[in-house]
This record gives sequence, structure tokens and C-alpha cells, in this order.
Amino acid sequence: MIKRSCIIFALVVIITASLSGQVTRVAYTKPGFMMKIPTSSIYRTPYVFRTGISTDIYGFVDTLITRGVYFETDLSNTFKIGLTSIQGVGLSPPVEFGFHFQKRLFVYGDISFSAGVHDLVLKQGTKELNIDTKTLSIFGVISNEKQFASSNLFTYMGFGTGGLATGFGGDSTTSAGVFAGIMLHTNILEDRGGVDFIAEFDGGGVNAGVRIPFTKDYNLTFGVNNLIKLYNFSSEEFNSSTMLDYPSINIGLDFRIPRVKPEHARRRRLEGMVDKETQMILDIEEQFAVKLDSTLKAADYEIAKLKDSLKIYEAEVKYLTSQVAQLRQKTAVLEDSVRSAKLAKHAMEQNINLALKHLSRSLRFFYAGDYREALQEVEAAIDLNPNLALAYARRGSIYYKLGDINRASINWNLALRIDPEYDDVRNILRALNENRLRSVGSTRKE
Repeated sequence: MIKRSCIIFALVVIITASLSGQVTRVAYTKPGFMMKIPTSSIYRTPYVFRTGISTDIYGFVDTLITRGVYFETDLSNTFKIGLTSIQGVGLSPPVEFGFHFQKRLFVYGDISFSAGVHDLVLKQGTKELNIDTKTLSIFGVISNEKQFASSNLFTYMGFGTGGLATGFGGDSTTSAGVFAGIMLHTNILEDRGGVDFIAEFDGGGVNAGVRIPFTKDYNLTFGVNNLIKLYNFSSEEFNSSTMLDYPSINIGLDFRIPRVKPEHARRRRLEGMVDKETQMILDIEEQFAVKLDSTLKAADYEIAKLKDSLKIYEAEVKYLTSQVAQLRQKTAVLEDSVRSAKLAKHAMEQNINLALKHLSRSLRFFYAGDYREALQEVEAAIDLNPNLALAYARRGSIYYKLGDINRASINWNLALRIDPEYDDVRNILRALNENRLRSVGSTRKE
């Protein structure tokens, strides 16, 4: 597989030597499905390779159009390479050949991290190709892939040098910069693969685009680069040396060769159209089928042994039946204990009801101003059930009316200890403390 990919890669290099482009500026020409930023994924790409053409339009004349051809493939589960060849703007447009390499280094759940080098650019001069070190981007990118019922959301964040560190309106530098992007894969045109909506910040501007499938293997791409400066589109003062100051409209087409599925591979073998690698996979599947047959025979033998074991289990069931009878007797004893507990609970509930009746009578005496009678009723309620927070709160209120602040405070604190969430009592104690602080402050002023 690796050898075949390398041969394809070499052929693309030879073919694209006659093409032209500007690697760092044409959207959809780098490995991955975003417009200009690198990506990462927890999965290997579902295609053998992807290739296509892309065009950035800066104005409606031929000299304001850049054109690109690109290719990408996975050499292994974690290593990806890409090649780009682009024709720049101008009457004698320069030619650039860009190489891209990246490797997935880390996967955790739906998060992955990749690092690599993009835009290793060879520019065509008057007589030879020269390496452009300003565009070289060393980067790291982290991705998060979320799956929903009808769509997938991919988010990317990373940092890089060179072209990925370009500021608004400036030239590429070697200082580090950040980039980010999101892609929403929807079920629109699901039978053809689904539509992708893309938005990104590439280190120099904000881009937005869409990828629309018209077959399972072909996609149309559209986008707008540098949305913030869209007002400057088709400017008469366009300067190719400051292309980042100008927006562009992108139109492109990509083509993918999907990986062969097992059922397709078996059909192709019958037709004599299977390569050596696929033939090896199918041979392994046949060996697996033979092993499965022997496994089934062994399973029949094990079933016969299980039948004998069932007879032993029947004897054990009879023994367990007698154990169940003993457990039923113990259950009857426990039920008697539960009845006793219920009777005790019933008696306690009756005490609570009597205590609440005393508290009700104490409330009537309290509002009538007969605090002594109200206190006696509260004492009777506490004797019946000493764990009623309401009784202590009521007794605190009665002592407060009788002018005994200390006893009132003690009873309110007892109520709060029994029921820490008794907010009314907590508010009374807080108000009492605030009154004392104010009285002390007034004495100092006098």
C-alpha cells in the first residue's frame, strides 16, 4: 500500500510540474477538509487518495485569478502527505509546488492531536525552483469530533509558524500564530455523502465555505476568503504582493477514491480484478471461515457436556428448594419484627399528633396574650416529643414576649440545632444580633 502511494505521489509530482499555483493562498488545497488550516482526526481517511482543482477569484479579470491542483493520501493510519501546485496572479504568474506532511500523535476519546509541516514551497524562478522559507509552517492542531443524531460537528484549534502566523494585512513571518475552525457535516443530500459547512480563522483572516456533493465521490466547493475585507473585492488597486489585504471567492472540485469494502472486494475477485493486497485480505477471511467451522464443532461437543451438567444442576435445585423453605420461615420472623416496628412507629406518630395539638393550643394562647398558658402547652408538647424544632421556636418566642431575651435565644438556637434549615429562626437570631450591634454603636456616639 505504501509503495503504491509513493508511486502515485511521484506521478502527481511529474504531472503537476506543468501546472502552476500559489500554495499559501488558494483555499481547499491542503490536506483535510477545511479551507486553509490543517486538521486532525481520530479516524483514518475513508479514501485511498483525494485530488481536485481549486480557484480563488480576486476580481473578474484573468490576471486576478489563482488556480490550484492538489493531491493527498494517507501513507499509514497516522501519517498523511499532500502535494499542491498552483498558478499565481499576474501577467506572468509564478508557479509554486507545495509539500505537506503531518502525523497524528495522540488520541483520547473523540479528541486527537496532530503535528506536521505544511507549505514546504518550491517557487519557479527564471531558471530553477527555489525554496520559499517564509511560507513554511510548522504546526500542531487538536480536534474534537462530536456525533449527533443527524450531523457531526468538528472543531479545530492550533498554532503554527510561517503562513499560519500571518497577521491581518501583513506578510508571512516566522513568529507563531494561532488558528481555529469548525465544520458541520449535515445530512443534507445524505445519499451522496452530506453537505459540509465550514468557518475558520487561518491566522490572517476569517474564511467561510461549503462543500456540496453531486455524487458520492465528487464534491463542489465554494467559499469566501477574508470575509472581513469583503468590501475590497475586485479593487482596482490590487497588488499581488499584498494579497492578504484582499478578499476572494473560491470555486473548486474534488474527487475521492474510496477504500474498497469487503463485499466489493469479493465481487471483484470473482471478476479477476483484485490486486495482491486485497487478495491477501480475502485469503485471511477464508482462513477465518475455516477456523469458525472448527469452532462450531467444538461448540457442539461443549453443548453435550452442558447437558450432563444440567442433570447435576437439577439436584442442586432440589437442595436449594429446601433452603428456600427455611428462608421463608426466617421471613415470617422478620415480618413479625416489622409489625412490632410499625406499632412503635404508630405510637410515636400518636405522640407527635398530641404534641401538635398542644402547640396549636399554645398558639391560640400566644395570640391572646396569655403567655403563661401558652408556655405550659409548649412544655406539654416537648414532654411528648422532645425533637420538635417548632416547639423550641415557639417557646423562644414566648420568652421573648415575657422579656427574657437569654432564654428566648437559647430556645431559638435549640430549634436551629434540631432543624438547621429552619430559616425563620435563623432570620430572628440574625435580627436580634443586628439590634444589639446598633445599640452598642448608639451608646458610643452618645
